[in-house]
Amino acid sequence: MTYQRLQSALTTDSGNIGPRYLYITRVEHPNEAIYTENLSDFFAELAVPTREIVMQARGADRTELAACLAGDARAVLGFNWHLDHSCIGDEHFLHIAAAAGVPVIQWLVDHPSSIWHRFEHTSAENSCFLFNSGYSEAYFRQFVMPDCRSALMAGNTGTSRHSRIADLTPQGFLARDIKCLLPLNLRRLGGTIEDLDLEITHLPPRLEQAVRAAIAHAHDDLDHPIEWHFFNNSPPMDLLQISDLFHQCIRIIEDIVQVRRRLAVLSVAREFPVLIQSDLAANYLPSVGAAVLESAPTMRETLTRIPRARAIVSLTHVNDEIHNRTLNALNAGAVNIIEDNVVHRRFFTHGKNALLFRYGDDSLRECLDIVCSRPERAYEIAAAGFAMRDDPRLRFAGFHNLLELARA
Repeated sequence: MTYQRLQSALTTDSGNIGPRYLYITRVEHPNEAIYTENLSDFFAELAVPTREIVMQARGADRTELAACLAGDARAVLGFNWHLDHSCIGDEHFLHIAAAAGVPVIQWLVDHPSSIWHRFEHTSAENSCFLFNSGYSEAYFRQFVMPDCRSALMAGNTGTSRHSRIADLTPQGFLARDIKCLLPLNLRRLGGTIEDLDLEITHLPPRLEQAVRAAIAHAHDDLDHPIEWHFFNNSPPMDLLQISDLFHQCIRIIEDIVQVRRRLAVLSVAREFPVLIQSDLAANYLPSVGAAVLESAPTMRETLTRIPRARAIVSLTHVNDEIHNRTLNALNAGAVNIIEDNVVHRRFFTHGKNALLFRYGDDSLRECLDIVCSRPERAYEIAAAGFAMRDDPRLRFAGFHNLLELARA
C-alpha cells in the first residue's frame, strides 16, 4: 500500500470519533527508546498520532497500561515479551485488551527460538506479530503459531535521526576520524561462548551431535534459514513435539554461529586501523594489533558516532535480515561492509554501493583494505549508498504493516 492510500485509509478509519492513537509501550532500555523514537518519526510523517508508555522494567503489575484502554487506541505495540508479562491489578493485560477489542501487536525483535520460551499468555486470539526477517516469520508460523496474524518489518527497527547527515561531500568524508567502525558484541541471549558450549554438552547425545553438525554447516552459509541445517531440515517428529527443546537447539546453533562469525571478523579486522566496539572481545583476542578496542557504548552513542566513520561492519542475526545498523550507515554516508547474503544481494552490488564479504576467504580483508587504504575509492561507494538512504524499500520498509495489522 502506498503512503497516499494508507493516509486515505487512516482518515476514513478515524471517522468523527476524534484522534486515535498508536500506543507504543516499552521498558526503560536504551535500545527500545531508539526503536520507539524511530516509530514516532515514521508515523509523524503520516500524521498518525502516537503515545509512548514507559513501563517499569521489573514486576508484572503495570497499571500505566490502563491508559491504552481509554477508548482511543488504534493499537498497542510492545517489544518481545514485555506485554505478555504485564498485568493491570491481578488481570493479564493481553486478556483485558482482547476483551476491550484493542488490537495488541507484539514485535519480536529477536529470533523466535531465542525468546518464545519467555511468553506465557500470548495467543493468536489476543495478539498479532511483527518480525524483522521473513525467515523468522516463517519459523514462527511453522514451529510456534501457524494460525497467527503477522507481518514483516523489512526495514528492521528503522533509521535513526541521530545518524542522519545533511549532505555528503568528498571533503567531509575524507575528514572523518574513524576509518572503519565494528560494533560487534559477543555475549548472546544464551550467554558467552563458554556458556553455550556447556549447554550443548547437557543435551541428549543424539541432539548434541545434530547441533554440532548444524553449527559447522551453518557457519559459512549466507543463504538459508538457521533451522535448514538442523537434521537436514527434517527434525524428527518426537523432537518437534517437545517445542522448548527444539527451540533451545535452534537458539544454540544461531548463538554459536553468530559468536564464531564475529570472532572470525575480529581476527581479520585487528590487522587494520579500525575501531572495534565490543563487550567481550578483549577476552578472546590475544592482541588488537593495529585496531583500537573500546567497550560497547549504548545504541544512541553508536548512532551518533556513525557519521564520523568512513565505513561500518555489520553482521545480520538472520541471513535474510537487513540490520538497522546497515540502514543507519546509509543514513550517514558510510560504506557498508556486510555479508554477501541472500537479502543484501537484492539491494547492494559489491564495489558499487557497498562492500560484501564471505567467510572462509580473503574477501573481508579486501573490503577493509579499500576503506582503510583507498579513501577516494571508499567515497565513491559511500556516495552510491548514500543515494539509497530514502529508498522506501529500505528506510522504514514495512512499518505501514503495523497499521494494517491493527486494521485487520
